[in-house]
Amino acid sequence: MTPDPVDEAVALHDRALSAWDECHYPLAADLCRRALEILEAHAGAGSPDVANVLTLLGSAEDELGAHGPAEAHHRRAAAIMGALPAQPDVLLRLRVQAALGLGGNLRRQGRYLEAEQVYRVACDDAAASYSALEMVPLHNELGVLYKFAGRLDDARARYATVRAVLEDAYGPEHPVLAAVWHNLAGLAHSRGDLAEGEAYARRSLALHRAAFPPGHPAVVADEAHLAALLQARGNHAEAEPLLRRAIGYFTDLHGPDHVDVLTNLHNLAAVLADAGDPAGAEELYRRALDGKRRTFGPDHPEVALTLHNLAALAAGRGERAPARAMAAEAHRILTPRVAADHPVLVSAAGFLAGPAEVQGRS
Repeated sequence: MTPDPVDEAVALHDRALSAWDECHYPLAADLCRRALEILEAHAGAGSPDVANVLTLLGSAEDELGAHGPAEAHHRRAAAIMGALPAQPDVLLRLRVQAALGLGGNLRRQGRYLEAEQVYRVACDDAAASYSALEMVPLHNELGVLYKFAGRLDDARARYATVRAVLEDAYGPEHPVLAAVWHNLAGLAHSRGDLAEGEAYARRSLALHRAAFPPGHPAVVADEAHLAALLQARGNHAEAEPLLRRAIGYFTDLHGPDHVDVLTNLHNLAAVLADAGDPAGAEELYRRALDGKRRTFGPDHPEVALTLHNLAALAAGRGERAPARAMAAEAHRILTPRVAADHPVLVSAAGFLAGPAEVQGRS
């Protein structure tokens, strides 16, 4: 019997989901493209099944740093679902899923206001029929967005909602809570509450270690996240090996320009700077900066964070003209994209306003 083409496409999509769960993003993207070709030919270009595959394809491309192609796929998925009835059924869920994909893509590109608008429309669509538990991904994504944009109180409110709902549904010891503690740790770090952040990071890591083997990406990511807080608290001996492990692990898994590699290069540079190795720190910051420019583009907030830290190194050496130029570039990038009290924006503005040095590292 001749296999049904749509069934074949569904099977490919299922395999892509499995590859996604295992962080095999190139394979997931390839399987999605194969499923998409079949579905467009046999279900029609405007099929919700096509939108479903496009969302996963765009998300896999986002993980690979291909944000431009990913945006095109997310926008097409959103357009397909926007043309269909938003009834409280599977179509609504696919519509919200497409919005989550597009919002995440825009957030990764540093387009925070656009991302917020997408998420808020999705919240309005979902509010009437979603349960509190079903709203968790929307609250969580808004929390992540607000944290990156420097809207820390708004982020904390969203994370508090997520934590309360998940603890009520699963209990406080369930591994699903690990992501909440991870996000709360990052938020505490941004607020300067380092002891609190370390406690949250260790909580997330403990839950992930209980759920996954030591070589799982979630475990390594949590170790690196903890290391960033350890560095900020001056615990360089514990932080450095965790960061070096993460850099090697994610380079092998995703390649040298993946966001997880670049973020951890940036954080390892901060360890070296604090440990009295400014030359080693500068080399790693510049590797991170070059990779961020290639991956995100020259005007992304992540580029500004590394420029800010390079400015701090230059200021520490008494090189005020280069430091001022880098601080000015960081300030220019961040000004239209983050809250006025974002700590790196405030630090860069202070440096430009007077003779004081750039205030620390981010």
